[in-house]
Amino acid sequence: MPLSTESKLLDWFRFVDLLGRTDEPQAVIQAVIDEGIKAIGADGGFVSLVSEAGDALNFIGSYAYRQEALDFLKSVPLSAQLPFVMAYNRREALFLESLEQARTDYPEVAPYIQNLHGSVADLPLLVGDEALGVLALSFRQARTFSPYERTFLRVLAAQCAQALHRSQALHDERRARAQAEALQERFAYLSAASQALNISLDLTATLETLTRLAVPRLADWCSVSLPQGDHLIPVAVAHEDPAKVELVRRFTEHYPVLIEGSGAGQVFRTGEPRLTPVITEEMLRASSSDEVYLEAVRALELHSMVQVPLTVHGRTVGVMGLASSRPERTYQEQDLPFLLEVSNRAALAVENAGLYAQLQQELEQRTRAQEAVATLNTQLEARVRERTQALEEANANLEAFTYTASHDLRAPVRHIYSFAELLQRRLGTEDTRAQLLLTQIRNAAHRMDELTLGLLDLARVSSQTLAFGPVDLGALVHQVIDDLAPDLTGRQVHWEVGRLPVVCGDPRLLRQVFQNLLGNAVKYTRPRGEARVTICARTVKQELWVEISDNGVGFEPERAGQLFGLFQRLHHQTEFEGTGVGLATVQRIMTRHGGRVWADSTPGQGATFTLSFPPQPEEGPGSPGHADGHLRPS
Repeated sequence: MPLSTESKLLDWFRFVDLLGRTDEPQAVIQAVIDEGIKAIGADGGFVSLVSEAGDALNFIGSYAYRQEALDFLKSVPLSAQLPFVMAYNRREALFLESLEQARTDYPEVAPYIQNLHGSVADLPLLVGDEALGVLALSFRQARTFSPYERTFLRVLAAQCAQALHRSQALHDERRARAQAEALQERFAYLSAASQALNISLDLTATLETLTRLAVPRLADWCSVSLPQGDHLIPVAVAHEDPAKVELVRRFTEHYPVLIEGSGAGQVFRTGEPRLTPVITEEMLRASSSDEVYLEAVRALELHSMVQVPLTVHGRTVGVMGLASSRPERTYQEQDLPFLLEVSNRAALAVENAGLYAQLQQELEQRTRAQEAVATLNTQLEARVRERTQALEEANANLEAFTYTASHDLRAPVRHIYSFAELLQRRLGTEDTRAQLLLTQIRNAAHRMDELTLGLLDLARVSSQTLAFGPVDLGALVHQVIDDLAPDLTGRQVHWEVGRLPVVCGDPRLLRQVFQNLLGNAVKYTRPRGEARVTICARTVKQELWVEISDNGVGFEPERAGQLFGLFQRLHHQTEFEGTGVGLATVQRIMTRHGGRVWADSTPGQGATFTLSFPPQPEEGPGSPGHADGHLRPS
């Protein structure tokens, strides 16, 4: 029978009129399945829509199909070589006038249509270039689809798609409007709640206002419970029906909430919210076998519930519970962020009220203790002055002792060195053992002399009066390099001196700083065939930084802090000579100049020592950029 007979057209017009009066997506789909397929004149059919991920066609419903024929349609990937999938992918209707031919052309579909005969029309549900899914129609008798019938079926599929698209748009619009209204209501509640929480420091009054504002905006009933001993006690309770507030209070009196228990107790202990979208009878019976308790819970008429912790600064101070009695208000995961925001503000109110009460007590105690504190402060100031004076005297004595001990040690050490040298000459070279021992004595005496000299330098740096004046660092560095030149015979040392400024400082002590640092750079680049030492300056946050870098052996960066300690060395004496006093002296000099010194290194790739000078009074002609830097090979 042709698909476009007068009766079929009348059936289709009635169906189109039904679609025009249907504005819910699910109702449109059901109408297509229950009425549309039959109105078209097909003997059966099904509808599949594209998944949210856009990678499969999901079965929605069918007309006149047996269940065993539908199992494989539940979710079909778009990569499947099935006729209705190909019709969707190509955005073109596919007409199979013979299922025998379909079994040959599409082997994947053969197992599902082994005992079937007739024809199939697979029609993509198109809205413009967008495909929503596919409508598959089956006919018991094989038939040839005329061009007119093919066009007719395409148009009917397009009308189904348009109705589905329109209803989905209307549904999305309603949902967006409802969400906007709910969001507006939540903002209004949050504003009112914030105002209430900020007005009063009376805890009970504030929480009662908070729960009253939540009903009926957010819940049919709301409570806030605070810890008291081993229990959580409802401090504030509000219900849409005021008569039930007393019912809630009696319930919590008969069945107190233990902090170590489940439900609100667990929320309080863990600080995690607890959501029960739908409270079922099975849940109630699983919670208790006490019929009296169950009847009391049923009397509360709970449909959905959420419990959120009142948390402030990582500490839970209470629990806020909200519940609804109606299915149209069912709490979901997306409600939790807003409810947690409310509970966080309530937690701040709880903490502020507690702090206010504690502050009142402390103020009373402070008033009583002010005289005692004043007396103690007077005594403490006197003791600080005494200890400061004693500390200054001790430091002065220690520096004097260091200077005196170092100075007095040099004479006997020199005597030891000289007498050992005389003995070596007297013994001659025949007694090799004695010569070795005397050499060790001379080396030890020489090292002792260096140590005492370093201590003397450190003592002088700590005690002598600074003679501040302009110091041209560029000229000073070149003088130190010239002084080091005689000790570099036979070595390849390249000096790269950048533009160095004029600073305000003691020229003798700053010369000692650069003698130590440049001398160390020369010493620790000794294993290199070609040594490179770079001196440059830059300004960092109003401080002047002078950096001295080399390509020497370097050191482990985590040990950088040991460098500036007295007698601290990172290399053995047999590798590199030294006393371990020089860098301590450098640090003492920079401290007395109001500056700093630190070091960075990568083992095997050299080290960088940085001197930081405080902001200078003014820039002279020797400021960075005045003196030209250049390379100096030695």
